[in-house]
Amino acid sequence: MRVLFVNPHYTHDPRTLLLHPPLGYAYMARSLQRAGHEVVHVDLPFEGNSAQALIARLDDLRPDLVGVTSVAQSYFHALELAHAVRSWNPTVPVVFGGPHVSFIAAECLQRHSCVDFVLLFDAEDSIVCLADALSADAVAAHELAKVPGLVFRDGDGIRTTAPAPPEMDLDRYGQPDRSIFNLRSYLDYDYETVVMTARGCPSRCTFCSTTIAGRTARWNSPVHVADEMETIAEMGFSSIFFGDDTFSGDPRRAVAICEEINRRGLTIPWTSNMRAQDARPHVLDAMRAAGAYRVFVGFESIQEQTLRLVRKGTSPARLYKTAGRIMSSGLELHASFIVGAPGDTPETLSATLDFIRLVNPTVATFNVMEPRPGTDVFANPGRYGITIPDRYWYETTSWLDLPVCHTDAMSATEIRDWVSRCYAEFCDPDFRSADRLTRLEPVRRQWNEAADQVQRHLPMTAVPR
Repeated sequence: MRVLFVNPHYTHDPRTLLLHPPLGYAYMARSLQRAGHEVVHVDLPFEGNSAQALIARLDDLRPDLVGVTSVAQSYFHALELAHAVRSWNPTVPVVFGGPHVSFIAAECLQRHSCVDFVLLFDAEDSIVCLADALSADAVAAHELAKVPGLVFRDGDGIRTTAPAPPEMDLDRYGQPDRSIFNLRSYLDYDYETVVMTARGCPSRCTFCSTTIAGRTARWNSPVHVADEMETIAEMGFSSIFFGDDTFSGDPRRAVAICEEINRRGLTIPWTSNMRAQDARPHVLDAMRAAGAYRVFVGFESIQEQTLRLVRKGTSPARLYKTAGRIMSSGLELHASFIVGAPGDTPETLSATLDFIRLVNPTVATFNVMEPRPGTDVFANPGRYGITIPDRYWYETTSWLDLPVCHTDAMSATEIRDWVSRCYAEFCDPDFRSADRLTRLEPVRRQWNEAADQVQRHLPMTAVPR
């Protein structure tokens, strides 16, 4: 079969965003090609950025199967593409996949006739099984039932087959086939590209679906990671972002990767995501020595009760100590916060800005809570004091204008305005003026004392205000 993968477009200019090749397609392409299928790819953010741009290509591409992946924010556009394919040729099947639709698979098929199949979770093997089944002259339900992790219409109902167990040996998939992408577009756009060396996450944060989508934390071997780094350097990229949820979730593997990088003499700089609790001094030192220059840490909140409620697995004092530890190791810190998290008020957000003044991260980003299917926050919003006015918010683009939820303490408009204020203040040259830091000196002493208690494993004092 000829399988067409499509990277969805955006409502706004995609060149205002961080764009990386969708590696899920590249991994599936490798598996399909090994099985004798052909793979083509259309990257709409670079190729017209509209469903109409896809339609203009379909007569030339003549796909036998069209695959579209999406996150919650791109689901609306994925549906537009499915409608486009259906209008072009209603006999060409459309399969959806990815972390979002895996949690709403039956809902997707019930609400949208333009989608024929949904593949759940990892799909490197199941996409091959589906393509093989569809290659037959007559596709029967009993043949589709052999495809693992497939959701499809069977008569008047929706049928779901059991997914295969998570693949623990990620090296088995090999390197993703980036040749399906127009890498020149990515090289011209950004000197950095993404590499994935793990799936899943050891954490259980109630606002994140990664744990369930990943099903369990799994990692590539250090040799595989270094091999891929060499490939990336040969392609012309001069920096790497390790997009794993936490690069150092397995500290021994993280150090082993760094040792392999140094053993090979690789000099390409890199950055990564990291949980605060994984910022161990010896790991940070190893990363810095192997070319790491920055880590991204989801701080989310500095409120003790909020961190406990969302099962973040850390505390405000530990976050403060982690920030100092990362920067003292010579790494830049990208700290991310949720604005309008459960328990947030204008007062707590003002305290958060003061915390950021004292910590002084290289970069700070401010996001709103977006309850996604598969998370406890989405399933039980009342438990978190959250209201989600539109259960199907991901079928719209309303999230571009206002947060999709609000709390008992803050309206959606207030949350949006506070996001703007946080960015404005952080980017203001006077954000860390001498006068402001002098005023905050008593608060700094309180934070330092709280961090010292963490070091001594003593009960923590109240979070500074």
